[in-house]
Amino acid sequence: MLFVTFHGGHPGKHPHRNNVHAYDKEGRLITPAVLEQPGGVLLDELRGIYRVGKLLYVAVANRTQNSLLCYRGSGTQYRFVGRFASREICRAIVHPFDFTFDARGFCYLSSQDTNLVTRLRVSADGETGTPAAIAPALRARGDFAPGTFVASSVGRLCRLPTTAVPSPIGLEYSGTGLKKHSVRGVVWVNRALYVVDEPASRVKLYSGAGKFLGESNEIDQPVHLAVHHGSLFVSGGNRVFTAKLSNPPGNFRLAAIAGLRVKNGGGMAFSKKGRLYIASRTERKILKFDSDFRPLPFGCHNLPDDPEFLLHL
Repeated sequence: MLFVTFHGGHPGKHPHRNNVHAYDKEGRLITPAVLEQPGGVLLDELRGIYRVGKLLYVAVANRTQNSLLCYRGSGTQYRFVGRFASREICRAIVHPFDFTFDARGFCYLSSQDTNLVTRLRVSADGETGTPAAIAPALRARGDFAPGTFVASSVGRLCRLPTTAVPSPIGLEYSGTGLKKHSVRGVVWVNRALYVVDEPASRVKLYSGAGKFLGESNEIDQPVHLAVHHGSLFVSGGNRVFTAKLSNPPGNFRLAAIAGLRVKNGGGMAFSKKGRLYIASRTERKILKFDSDFRPLPFGCHNLPDDPEFLLHL
């Protein structure tokens, strides 16, 4: 089964578009509303999705919400538990995009408008997160928003009184034109945090103390990350790039997977058998490939909105 989040933006016209949809292994829709929607919660502009046991977490990027929500359930029914984190408890969370968990009780959340990665301490029951201490690698560099783990090379975004940290340690930022370009996907693996610095066209990595460890070569429009069998996968633009995870973590080189082209590739997910699912945002479909990246039939076409993130269960 595949869970899918959608870009959203018009909840009044299409209420189920802004929920999590579930599809079967053939790509047939099971339900357009996996999540309970209680009063006061606007499921609009959904982004990252992650499951730990019976807890399901979903990022909401809507400007009135700016939250990471927590649900509990199984199958295709999840009831609302509460806000795991929000801008009200952590000012750095503005337009959240992606998040990941480590094995040390922390969650790492990227926010596009502040261009930061925030570290949150996870409660014992997994239902709430609070800003952790600022990363040790940053403490002597200036003033930062609570929970800052990876800083921006441009300070004072969203009126946060934060010190700019030059690239490559700090994340690059482009606010020119109609669209902002900033931090995107994150994943914790092999005791390091991998972060997509979209404006820099690179993936960067940081230690558990927030120390900059290295980065990838430049690639075209990186956005999403996935890890499978010791390799990192990066989507964006019209290609999917991959590299073996380095040990110890350091500079690495991403290479495009030959023959694999997906227009405006987005969220990715792997099945236990190594099959790759990847969203094409602008073509509004999800494609499926076997473990050798050969295309397989999959019926997720003509979707009602731009697919964002995928979760294979």
